Amino acid sequence: MSTEDKEQIENDTSGMVGNDKWLEAYKDPVASLYTLTQCICLSDVQADGDWKLIIADLGTGSFNMKLKVYKGTNLMSEHTIIDLPTGVVSFYMDTHEPRTPAIAVASGPYIYVYKNLRPYFKFTLPTLEVNPVEADLWNQVKEEKINIFVLREMLEGMR
Repeated sequence: MSTEDKEQIENDTSGMVGNDKWLEAYKDPVASLYTLTQCICLSDVQADGDWKLIIADLGTGSFNMKLKVYKGTNLMSEHTIIDLPTGVVSFYMDTHEPRTPAIAVASGPYIYVYKNLRPYFKFTLPTLEVNPVEADLWNQVKEEKINIFVLREMLEGMR
């Protein structure tokens, strides 16, 4: 970059109010979103080059759980989720053109897959047997035979 280009950039930005390098984020105190980092992703869900914000809203923790799709700051669509969501990811499941990603939502013992923002498939995760040592420790904690803080110190000492 030449010094002439640098001077031009400085002149273009010098008159700006707050000449700050940070972008002010959108804030809406009444959006009522309750989510976790792993329940947020960006995706080009319509393969049009316009990326959308995908959020699995936890609702109240037992009611009103929804998959919400935002275009800019506007709510584009929302879909009800039956169980508490624990993660969201965008992925390509085929090679057909145009490449349209699917959205996977982990919720309870299921993984729900949405294609073109419509329910597409539901995977049921297999149940796993609980390790007997872990089950015994949890039972002892429930019966207050072991203090949870003592247990944590024991486990950290084993590392």
